[in-house]
Amino acid sequence: MSAGTEIEDPAALNRAGAGAREIAGRTRTTGAHPVDETRSASRDFGTGNWDGGLGGALTGLAETWSAQVSALAADCDSLAGQCGGTGMLYQRTEAANTQTMHSLASDFG
Repeated sequence: MSAGTEIEDPAALNRAGAGAREIAGRTRTTGAHPVDETRSASRDFGTGNWDGGLGGALTGLAETWSAQVSALAADCDSLAGQCGGTGMLYQRTEAANTQTMHSLASDFG
């Protein structure tokens, strides 16, 4: 059986979620620049200018980089949703518990 967890500052979870969402956006923006540059370089080193091996390698690198940036940003978005959802759920549960306890207290005087 797991022990209960008290969250000292549920608003901190909401702030963490907002921060994670901001990091996701920055990751997408910052991660796009090297991909754009690498794709441009892959065209410059393509089969028309060289033997094509370096161009193909750079294309593969750009695809891998892009996939990894997308995965990292998606993880940040997921973390943002989990933190925000947990913070809100905790606050709602605590409010409901407080209301219930106030009800019980008034019933018993």
